Amino acid sequence: MLRSFWAVGVLVAVVTVSLGVDQSVPSRATAQVMLPTLTSYLRVDYAAESKGGRMRLNGYVYNTWDKWATDVRLFVEALDASGQVVGSMPVSVYGKVPPGGRSYWDVPLTVSGSSYRVTVQSADWRTYGAGGG
Repeated sequence: MLRSFWAVGVLVAVVTVSLGVDQSVPSRATAQVMLPTLTSYLRVDYAAESKGGRMRLNGYVYNTWDKWATDVRLFVEALDASGQVVGSMPVSVYGKVPPGGRSYWDVPLTVSGSSYRVTVQSADWRTYGAGGG
């Protein structure tokens, strides 16, 4: 009995030390694991255009998964002629992106560049069923 308590204590200590090491060292692996999931289900099309003398970026977010994408956040980067980032801004997509559907977004540009890069920064996933309860 004493031996099993000792083994559990050692296991808890090893797990605690392992978790402590993982939390104390910043890791980019978490972001790299999460982002491919977003990019494999959410796709962005966009275009820059001038409206009323101001530049705007607009487009659609397409959802290929069978769940609703909510609280979708995009990240817009303005690039110079050599492809270097000269400015950036976050963008929220209004509303939800339905499964197998798309949602429109439109934003005035606060940063200007020769070209733009838009990536999905984050999203939440929801299922909406016929709950009835």
